[in-house]
Amino acid sequence: MHMDKIINRVSRDLKDNGVSVIPNVFSEGQCKEYVQILDDLIENAPSNSKNRINEDVQSINNYFRHHPKLMDLVYIPILDTLFKHLIGNDHVLISANTFNRSKKVGIKQNTDYEHSKNAGHNWHIDSDYIGGIRIESGFSYQIIIMLEDFTEENGATHYVPDSHKIRTRPDRDAEYDYKIITGKAGSIGIIDSGLWHRSGGVTPISRWGVFNCYGPWFVKPYFRFPDMLGENTGKNLSPQLRRLLHYRSTPPLNEEERLNTVINEIED
Repeated sequence: MHMDKIINRVSRDLKDNGVSVIPNVFSEGQCKEYVQILDDLIENAPSNSKNRINEDVQSINNYFRHHPKLMDLVYIPILDTLFKHLIGNDHVLISANTFNRSKKVGIKQNTDYEHSKNAGHNWHIDSDYIGGIRIESGFSYQIIIMLEDFTEENGATHYVPDSHKIRTRPDRDAEYDYKIITGKAGSIGIIDSGLWHRSGGVTPISRWGVFNCYGPWFVKPYFRFPDMLGENTGKNLSPQLRRLLHYRSTPPLNEEERLNTVINEIED
């Protein structure tokens, strides 16, 4: 399907339903390579890791800093075009992590660390509230890169239909009617960050997914990406990755450095 048709379809889906799926973005071979990298990172993670690595969930925050190949999962051309249309030309990455909700008996990571425990299993959003009212739909978007098949049997993401149109908080433990975001490995699910959703639970089946959130340039990221990666790395990144990782939108120190927050660079 022509890219313009995909962009139009996904845009309509997100406005009407709060969710859409683009199949076949990554090949089977690419997915297997990424899965192997993530499995190796989990296998070799230190025992005091601050990531969620336990028998019920294996997760890596800021995965792209742990292996250069994983930077391919931050800038994805078709999504960049989509989000330029939906958010704006200067949109950025807000957060990035990976999750596998596969039962792994015997993992001995730092489960005393509170953040290492399971997360996402209750109804929640990936947007936020101001004065108790959720930010308007279409402000930011969460993506799910399905590196392995997402099915009803392996804990694929649940969502409450049309909940992106509701601006109050979900009851985290309620029994809502829900649907499931499924797809073959290589597909990408996209949801409005205001959509009520949760993980589908822990199963014996591997289900690696990459979960990135994208929003407008003026939204603060979860981590200071330029400080994390350093300028030596940053100067070798593409203009698109420099934008997404906030190298081009970190506020100046003062007016003597520059007056504009956003730094424009030519993007091919």
